[in-house]
Amino acid sequence: YPEQIFGALVTEKVRSLGAKLVNIDGEVFMHPLETRDVTAASIIRECTARNKGIETNLGKAIWLDTPMIELIHGEGTIEKRIPAMLRMFGKYGIDIRKEPILVYPTLHYQNGGLDITDDCATGVENLYAAGEVAGGIHGRNRLMGNSLLDVIVFGRNAGIYAAAKAKETATPEKLTLEHINKFNKELEECGAATQTVSPMLLPHYARKDR
Repeated sequence: YPEQIFGALVTEKVRSLGAKLVNIDGEVFMHPLETRDVTAASIIRECTARNKGIETNLGKAIWLDTPMIELIHGEGTIEKRIPAMLRMFGKYGIDIRKEPILVYPTLHYQNGGLDITDDCATGVENLYAAGEVAGGIHGRNRLMGNSLLDVIVFGRNAGIYAAAKAKETATPEKLTLEHINKFNKELEECGAATQTVSPMLLPHYARKDR
């Protein structure tokens, strides 16, 4: 809430700065450093089983006490540390320095899933991956803020090992997009129609000799 930003991500930096999740009675109902799955489940429970959510036009939600940030760290902290969020809510008449915001769990994007080795290699030969596209680095979940640490460590590893692998791999005499045409033909032959558009599969991106 407000509905104009429904589904938008509220950065976890807000909670790391001291803002607490509270229910309709102003009660803090969970430990502030819980993982995302526990946090989401706790909010949902407050809004359903415990009936402690705040009514909005889109259903029940929970308060995120953003004014607490200024009380803890001093006036001007929000404008300095989370200016984009201040502007986002300000467009709809909500000053997060003076009033809390209403939040509820949402899937803002899908990530994870690629199984990688210690050197960041995937199951596809010569393909390396790191960061939020990979899965399993943090177990079943991860603590907030660890995504940056993840991509720095494993991104570096992926770059090192991918570069070493590239030196061992012979460069083709001529690079073409014929493999894409072959792939599209195989799709057509097996009747697998698709409307998916990907930059990797767009022949128009090829440089044409004149």
